[in-house]
Amino acid sequence: MRYGCCVSTREQIEVIAQAGFDFCELPAKAVQPFEEDAAALPALRSLGTAPLRPEAFNVLVPPQLPLVGAKRDVTALRTYLRRAFRRMVQLGASVAVFGSGGARRLPEDMPRQAALDQLAESISVIADEADRVGLQIALEPLNRNECNVLNTLSEAQAFIDVYDLAGARLLVDLFHLQMEQEPLAHVTVAAPLLAHVHVAGGGRRAPHIPGCDYAGFMAALHEAGYDARISAECAWEDLSLQAGDAVAFMRSFDVHSTTDSLPVE
Repeated sequence: MRYGCCVSTREQIEVIAQAGFDFCELPAKAVQPFEEDAAALPALRSLGTAPLRPEAFNVLVPPQLPLVGAKRDVTALRTYLRRAFRRMVQLGASVAVFGSGGARRLPEDMPRQAALDQLAESISVIADEADRVGLQIALEPLNRNECNVLNTLSEAQAFIDVYDLAGARLLVDLFHLQMEQEPLAHVTVAAPLLAHVHVAGGGRRAPHIPGCDYAGFMAALHEAGYDARISAECAWEDLSLQAGDAVAFMRSFDVHSTTDSLPVE
């Protein structure tokens, strides 16, 4: 496996590089998708010279681009995605995480089936634009405190199947899995669609903090045959002090004991 960490600044990238992580995972806003190329260039140059490549991006679609409801604007969405995805790939990304709870939230005044149909159409647009540049889209289930749709891994997998969203894959997040009390067996069932993984420790803190079934989760991933990227997505008390212990803990569950199991595109 390759081990990464969700961060948001160049300084944090340097910290996790020194700690021994293989890649960084950044929010989509880091590539400034609402800006023209000239305005975004300084930020992109800074990221391009950082010590770790951003092999993954998260928080793909911001709330101001709703994917469901009367304010959905597919043209604006495509413009945003084309800028974002092109820049992500230029920086070395392979996967874009589609959690985006605010953007995908179903309006309370809209019939649920109609809202689900519209959400599926939006995800199809996202997957299509990602495919244009060779990116994978990983749909992330979010617990019900963060979003009102696609809360579990099994629900997200069924959604992809029902709507035949062939271009979409899945992310499994240990925190959301446990918040929804979803059986670890669902990780194995979802194996054919798994494209990315997020982990955290107890209380959504650093992975090595006790309080969650980290060992059981990793066993389920191994049983599923998953051997790609896994990112720490958590709240840090002190990143510079905790990052080294975190990545060492994450690597201790790797049955391959290598950082080279996944080819870098």
